[in-house]
Amino acid sequence: MPITRRLFALLTMLGTLSWAHLAPVIAAESAAMPTVLITGANRGIGIEFAKQYAERGWIVIASCRNPDSAKDLQALQRNHPNLQLVQIDLVDSAGIDQFAQSLNGKPIDVLINNAALLGDLKTQLFGQIDYEQFTQILAVNAIGTMKLSESLTPNIRLGTQKKIITLGSSAGSIASINGNPDLYAYRASKAALHLLMRNLSFELADDGIVVGIINPGLVDTRGFAEMLAGTKPIPPEFQQIVNLLKAGVIQLSTPEAAVTDMIALIDELAPEQSGVFLNADGTPLPW
Repeated sequence: MPITRRLFALLTMLGTLSWAHLAPVIAAESAAMPTVLITGANRGIGIEFAKQYAERGWIVIASCRNPDSAKDLQALQRNHPNLQLVQIDLVDSAGIDQFAQSLNGKPIDVLINNAALLGDLKTQLFGQIDYEQFTQILAVNAIGTMKLSESLTPNIRLGTQKKIITLGSSAGSIASINGNPDLYAYRASKAALHLLMRNLSFELADDGIVVGIINPGLVDTRGFAEMLAGTKPIPPEFQQIVNLLKAGVIQLSTPEAAVTDMIALIDELAPEQSGVFLNADGTPLPW
């Protein structure tokens, strides 16, 4: 029996739909509906990417480490039959290989490497560094993201848009270190990620694949607006950020606004911007 949109939605709600069931939908509609795969899609920027792409009618493969506990993403899936929820753990290389094999021959137009681990800020200060956490942050933010990008490159080659988009961070810009040393693990992981994606941009240039490195800016996924308004306590590790916000040195964006800007940039991203570190407005950032 063919999987219609209505049946697709019903099976999704019942939790009985696997990736294999999505194949007939993709086969019938891939020409009209591009495919995007988003990591870390269970909250914050990731779920906003999933929402906005789903509303545009794209086939959305929304991944996270624990889909069973991703209640907000499950609710989004119930309203969007073109959204498929899958499990990807960026520190599980064998699992990534298995997932990539399940997508063999299926095109992906845009891969969005959004998943990242910030870690405990207190144990990223000099003299208090937790090196086990340091290794884990590097494994997720740099190594795991590179592994997934490499594993899904055959699918990107089959896509029409051929874009690998990675969310970088100004925290990983060496030029941005301004006398306030902190976040040793997170900064190192993002700097490594930027280098990996820059390298990848040259690797895949002959395939026509554009590798975008985008800094989303400071996005309010941690309640900064409430901290500024005085309705939420300010943790000591966030006090410096709140002070900069109050002084107008940095600006705060909502997930909705940030993702809207980034999707607009992704839509227009050109080959000459491949491997360039960009703000969400398209202006270049220093390494």
